[in-house]
Amino acid sequence: MKRRLMLLKRYGFALLSCAFLSTSAFAAEDTAPGVKGASDEEYTPAKEVLTVKYVQMEKPYHLDVESLTGSFKDAKEVVIPLQKQDKAFPNGGGSVSNAEVKAIHDGLSIYFQVKWKDPTRNARAIAVQEFRDAVALMFPLGTVLMDPAEHFSPRMGDREKPVNLWHWKSDWEADMLVKGELEDVEAQYPNMHDDFNLNPYSAYYHRDLITSIAVLSGGRAARNLLSQPGRGRSVEDLNAEGFGTLTTQDHQDVFGCSRYEDGEWTVIFYRSLITEDPHDAQFVPGGNTFFNMAVWNGGEKDRNGQKNISIQWHPLSIERVAWQ
Repeated sequence: MKRRLMLLKRYGFALLSCAFLSTSAFAAEDTAPGVKGASDEEYTPAKEVLTVKYVQMEKPYHLDVESLTGSFKDAKEVVIPLQKQDKAFPNGGGSVSNAEVKAIHDGLSIYFQVKWKDPTRNARAIAVQEFRDAVALMFPLGTVLMDPAEHFSPRMGDREKPVNLWHWKSDWEADMLVKGELEDVEAQYPNMHDDFNLNPYSAYYHRDLITSIAVLSGGRAARNLLSQPGRGRSVEDLNAEGFGTLTTQDHQDVFGCSRYEDGEWTVIFYRSLITEDPHDAQFVPGGNTFFNMAVWNGGEKDRNGQKNISIQWHPLSIERVAWQ
């Protein structure tokens, strides 16, 4: 007993000091300048509902903005306010104030049209100083209850409350237009020096090394979707359960197309209403769900968590199919 009292006297003050410092650090982190904590506003869905209008349409042979945009003419748009991402470090964004979203379906597939103003087109991210323009839509998995009493983060979901994200990337779309469907370093640095090609003995002595994907292209060898040529799509299909959990899906189901004109991006996402993937959001005609979104402005060095976000879930109502 005496020994315990002596240890408490010797180390008690130090332990108390550590506890105080930890509490102070936590409080300082919680109230750091430029960082917001979660609020009831974030857990309260927006009031305006985006209606996914049912339309009868004949799918064109080549799906692009020009061939699809007419199908959205009777769909009502919802303007989504955006702000800088100010909760998870590194903070950033704020250059895009809003985006306009419309949605339609034809009984088989669902289409989302997103428009936003951007004074520059940034569709390459090869050099370290380059950053792409991009946009993402996010949906909860399954049926969820949205109110302040049932916390469901509109930012990246929560633990045990996963979300499905569709991330369109302008450079991925640009890749689809070049030979091999992947713009590489030579596109940014056409006069780059290549030791292998300039060495007359390389082709003979180092043939295995030159042609080894595992040695020279670790991303492709690891099947990293960002490194793969010939992806054949401009949208990445992902899941998350909060900050730091973003994971690409093994099976990619979402497609997209875009147009940049007069300082404005128009991006159309499309996918089957229902898929067999349990990690996909499912869209049932006559049903309701929610969505949220984010926009990246490459001209302002937006990337990763530095982006323009909506801090509220937005209701989504899917019209029933009108049978003739």
